[in-house]
Amino acid sequence: MTFEQDVSTLRANANPVLLEQIAGYYGPADDIEPWHHLNSLLWPDLSENEDTRRVQIPGALDEYGDELRRYIQRYDDLRARRLDALSNYDIGIAYRVSGPENGLFQALDAIRNHIGRVRAQILWILGEQVRLTPPQLALF
Repeated sequence: MTFEQDVSTLRANANPVLLEQIAGYYGPADDIEPWHHLNSLLWPDLSENEDTRRVQIPGALDEYGDELRRYIQRYDDLRARRLDALSNYDIGIAYRVSGPENGLFQALDAIRNHIGRVRAQILWILGEQVRLTPPQLALF
């Protein structure tokens, strides 16, 4: 039996009820909370110079926003297409022993964690933006 045939058999023999339960366990991406604590090692790499940092923030927000959109797209794809969203490598090698159902669970769990991390990073950047915004002075 070829690798592709073996993977096809693993996909066909996966438990559809369990796959449904796994996809249902992971709610919509909008419900994923940002991490409550973001280790300083995961803070976005911005300049120590506050003037330079202020200029870097819009680009960093764009970059992390794009990353978040990619993760959400992948998460939604896994929830919708389930095993069809996993590669042959994932099913035939990475999760061969634990099963394709566990592969879906692990993939969704990993992406959910990435979404929470990136949301925390975006909140951190927004906090820096507020901190570095000069106060508005009244003219009267």
